[in-house]
Amino acid sequence: MKSLATITEKDIETIKMALNDAISDMNTELKGNLTEKQQVGILEYKNKYARVFGKLRQNASIYSLSEVELDLTAGGLNDAIQLIEENLTDDLSEAEKNEILHYKNDCARLVELLAG
Repeated sequence: MKSLATITEKDIETIKMALNDAISDMNTELKGNLTEKQQVGILEYKNKYARVFGKLRQNASIYSLSEVELDLTAGGLNDAIQLIEENLTDDLSEAEKNEILHYKNDCARLVELLAG
């Protein structure tokens, strides 16, 4: 079993990118036609992801996060994976597809590490 100590600076950048992608998607969702309950739920997660993102920007160490924040991080990584799967299109070049799939694989690896 791998530990959090194996998380590198590059992994932290991947986590921040995934959280940013999830937040951006939530911003788009909030522009849609939602019930008040849906809006509140999305805003709650957006704010939680934003707090974790901000914390990692201030201190780029996985150890700066609490257990709850690590769970939120895994959620943000899963959201990013889902976004990739929903938006992977055939009109991308091979290089673009490879880069996106590498990002997705990095996210999946980090989710496994955080779940372990």
